[in-house]
Amino acid sequence: MKYQLHFTIPAFPNPNLMPEDYEYWVPLMKYFIEKSDTIEIHCWNEEKEVIKETKALVQDDPELPEDMKLTIFRGILTYDISHRLLYDHIAETENIKWFSIFLSKGDTTMFHSEHWGTEFFAPNLSEEEIAYITSVMPKDTNFNQYE
Repeated sequence: MKYQLHFTIPAFPNPNLMPEDYEYWVPLMKYFIEKSDTIEIHCWNEEKEVIKETKALVQDDPELPEDMKLTIFRGILTYDISHRLLYDHIAETENIKWFSIFLSKGDTTMFHSEHWGTEFFAPNLSEEEIAYITSVMPKDTNFNQYE
């Protein structure tokens, strides 16, 4: 049986209560990066340095929806992007650099990270996969598992 998993770190939705550390980030992201081949990244337009850095990584031009105040990058999940997501993910503000990250394999959604790495969604997971995710997340993470 496969499950959907929505999980949050209690800091959300108050950005002033971001996690004290992001030890969970690398094992969680690595797990889903290895299953994915495409990426979509959302940044708020005012995050100029993050946008500049992300634009250098993602080969396609970003989308700038007028009504959302977001810069949206889409592209192939390359080694360089994966490496940056895993090992250069903390912004000067000491939180995750990207507001949202969506990982896919073709047209199949694999994973969402939103609100600077404090809210997550992963579809079609086995009980073993959920056990792994639970093991790498902070103890106070809120999990909502459903069919």
